Amino acid sequence: MKKCGLSIGLILVLLTSAFGQDVYDSIQVSGIWRTYMTHLPAGYDPGTSYPLVLGFHGGQQAATSALGWAAFAFQSELSEKADSEGFIVVYPEGRVFNQNRSWNAGACCPPAMNQNVDDVGFVDRLLDTLRHQYPVDTTRVYATGSSNGGMLCYRLACELGHRFAAMAPNACSQMHAPCTPTNKVPIISFHSKVDPIVPFSGGPGGAPPLTNIVFPSQDSILQFWSLWNECQTIDTVINGNGTGYDLIKAQDCACEVEVHQVATTDGGHSWPGGNPNNNPVSTQVSATDLLWSFFQDHTLGCLSTGAEEASATDATLVVFPNPFTSTLQVANAPRAEPHVLTDLLGQVIWTGPNIGQFDLSGLPNGLYFLRIGNSSRKIVKQ
Repeated sequence: MKKCGLSIGLILVLLTSAFGQDVYDSIQVSGIWRTYMTHLPAGYDPGTSYPLVLGFHGGQQAATSALGWAAFAFQSELSEKADSEGFIVVYPEGRVFNQNRSWNAGACCPPAMNQNVDDVGFVDRLLDTLRHQYPVDTTRVYATGSSNGGMLCYRLACELGHRFAAMAPNACSQMHAPCTPTNKVPIISFHSKVDPIVPFSGGPGGAPPLTNIVFPSQDSILQFWSLWNECQTIDTVINGNGTGYDLIKAQDCACEVEVHQVATTDGGHSWPGGNPNNNPVSTQVSATDLLWSFFQDHTLGCLSTGAEEASATDATLVVFPNPFTSTLQVANAPRAEPHVLTDLLGQVIWTGPNIGQFDLSGLPNGLYFLRIGNSSRKIVKQ
């Protein structure tokens, strides 16, 4: 854990209570210190594997009056949800320019966009750090965010989709292109049809510094992810008819993912069902409740292993049980080939002649790969 002087804006805060534990920390990325708040849920046990949710604050978040993470944590009440449901929530902070924090989500938003801040690199490094600091289940890592923070979620889905099991952007548009994820990405989005800042139907932003930025419509974003995820049907499950919210589901998709769009007719540029900011808040839905329910239905899958196309030998290789808890068995493996177990990032966990003789019960829950010769299999520890 790094500690630095207040002169460069890096502090360490540890707050504990019966409702969980907050740790304000920092990491260095490309020579720049980046900060984040980690909330460990009530009853946190380092011997238990936890889902992880990243929560990204909106843009133009004042850096002088409060820590950047605090406003979003207040609006979304994600920490309270983490306490009741048992997951870790981390609030990363955007870099400060002109006394404001923002995220480089592609074609939005200044000043991070204009400064070409590598926020994707920051999140990638942060995920590496968190999985070493805490018992994170790497098959259940999720992200949500509001406004500019939601836009960053879309960019992460495009560039780091292989690390996230699902996304939940709110009050935003997808601003990164081209978008070519390496896997299928489940997404639940929230937006008010009367949002005055990011128009539901697309167009220029409704307030500085966004008036010169054109936002795609919510319908176009739904269509993009439905096509990318190879969804076969798009159904309106609930139709508010102007008096309530619409819930549209893209289903029958590849990898059993889904794409949900929740569109309220009340509220504004705010967190549905949450605490107020400077805009009206929707009372029709609770984004926090709905996103957690959606997240629980999805784990990381459909990744490219980088292995060669299956040969005749590879096609017969069987690794079981999958998911596993303590031991693995291998059938039809090439003879005289070592067994190599790696994590999601390709780091070698174990290598030897017979993985069936190795006790894996102490391995953190998550996604791994077993490579034997030119054959590779994706396996899940639970």
